[in-house]
Formats: sequence, C-alpha cells, structure tokens
Amino acid sequence: MRLASRESGTRFRPNRTFPQPETNPGAPFWTRRFFARPGWDRTAPNKKQTSGTLRRLCTALTSATCAFWIICGVAIAQDSRPADLPPPTDAKYLQLEHHPSSQIDATDRSLIHAKQREINTEATFFGYDLNAGEWDYDESSCPAIPDQLILHYRRQFSGGAQSLFTALVPRSAGRVFVVPVLYRNATPFRSATGNERSIAVFNRVVPADIAAQAIDPNGKWLALALCYADIVYGNANVLERPGADIGLARAPDPLPRLSEISNARGIVFTDRNAPGEYLVFNLTLNEKGRVIAANAQQLSDYVAQVRNGADLREKPLPEGKEPKVKSLPPQQEPTVKPRPQ
Repeated sequence: MRLASRESGTRFRPNRTFPQPETNPGAPFWTRRFFARPGWDRTAPNKKQTSGTLRRLCTALTSATCAFWIICGVAIAQDSRPADLPPPTDAKYLQLEHHPSSQIDATDRSLIHAKQREINTEATFFGYDLNAGEWDYDESSCPAIPDQLILHYRRQFSGGAQSLFTALVPRSAGRVFVVPVLYRNATPFRSATGNERSIAVFNRVVPADIAAQAIDPNGKWLALALCYADIVYGNANVLERPGADIGLARAPDPLPRLSEISNARGIVFTDRNAPGEYLVFNLTLNEKGRVIAANAQQLSDYVAQVRNGADLREKPLPEGKEPKVKSLPPQQEPTVKPRPQ
C-alpha cells in the first residue's frame, strides 16, 4: 500500500516501528489525531509534504462541515418558530390607500372640477343632492382600476347617520358612474353589495387583462375583491389574519375557490365594517375574471359564554369497581369418532 503526495509525487513507505501518539504528547493536536496511525513514520524525510497536504485537506473538510451546519441553522431559524413563542395576537387588515379631499393632488382635483357637473347629474338621479348640506369626499387608490378615479361622497347628519355613494370618474373620455350605498344609514331597496348594476359597473371599469390575471391562484385576486368591496360599501377593511381575537373565531380568512362542476371561481373574505360586527363577502367570477354574482352577510362577533354564569369546576370521576369474573367449567375432551376407510 502506497500514498502519493499531490505536490511532489513522492511515495511514502510504511514503517513498522512507528511510535504511538502517547510517546510524543507535545505534538500538535491535528498530527496526533489524524497522522498517528500504525505503519506510517512521522519522522520520514518527506513529513513536510505530508503534513502540508493533509493539513489543507483537514482544514477544507472542517470548513465545509462548519459552513454546512451554519447554513442549516440559518434555514431552520428562518423557517421554524420556537414552540414556546405564541402566535401574533393582533388581527391584521388590508385597506386601500385613501386620501381626503384636502390631500388630493392638483391633477386629480382639476379632473374632479371638470367632471363635477356630470357627478352632480348622476348623484341627483339616485336621490343625492350635492347642493344641500355639507358634502365631503375622499379618493381611493385601487390597483385593479388604474383608469378610474374612485371617490366616496359622504354627508353627516345629526345622530350619527350618513349618506354615502361612490363615484367612478374616468381619467380620460368616458361616462361617470355612481353607485348608491347609504341613505341616512339606510341601504337601497337592493343593496349595492349584490346589485346587478353594481356588478355591471365594476366589470366595466376593471380592464379585461387585469381581471383575467387576477383570477389565477397566484394572481392578485384579493386586491380585486378589495376593490369591489371598496366600491359597493366604502372604505373596506378586509381581514387578512384574525390573530387571537376571539370575536373573529368564525370569520373566514381570504380564500379563492374553484368549482368542480363549472369554470366559476369564488372569493370569500371578511370585512370588519363596525366594532363587534363584520361582513362576509362571497364573490362568484367566471373564467375571464368577471363578477357574475355577489352577496354579503352581516354577522356579530363570537362571544364565549359560560353556562349559567358559573365557574368551571372539575368533576371527579367515580372510582371504578373490580369487574366480576365468571369461572367457566372445564371443557371436556371431544370424542373422536373414527371414520371408516
């Protein structure tokens, strides 16, 4: 058996009189650990080549091993959560960016001023008089509707009541649309959340390519749903994570669905519209991303109650009794009847 050095190509010959590591305790650790093998002479003339080559080999192996465990440790730290670390306690919501009328930029303000007459005409048709009382508005920034200016007009009344409608103003040539939402806190005869006209207006202002891309499971389907809720209800507050809020224990998380029978898609999400209450939206879309049906259900927060208001007490179990054992009589050996051959 022979071993060749990569640097000089010198061959090393075995020496049966190799001293044991204990006889030279002052030698470096790596020489005692890796080179103290019977049959190899550390005092050979080519020990420098041996130690240099193997030293680099051991250093490379040690560095690779350390790097491997460091990478594994970083990956585990990023992908796992300690068992004793509690989950996030605060609920997380998604909202569109809103700008009050005093913070709208000059370009959008000039567009609103140019379209004000059309906005008044459409609002009057649905029973809103912008010339009576003090109306204020804000602007929403919806990524699924880049060609429209979304405005929410509000008028406050005594007692906390308000009137609300959404105006969609085209940034270029086109018609102004108004979606009625509230009349002094009262909804229209047919609520805007599932009204056929609201659905038709939404499908008209959303570009076809954006709608088709949004229905993909990896697309921005939640942003599309958020824009719909913002138009038909105003200032949507969509629940993304309930956290530890016990009141939202029954509120569904945002979820896309696909029908096994048809090509219809569905989006379910929760809108926190008031303290102690929430709306559960259910949108149905076709294969092109167009809304074909929508509904919303108002629910109250879940409240955990203890029966009769009494404290929970542990009920002790009764002690078990020894089961009765019934002894069976010894069985008799069956008689063997010989069969004739």
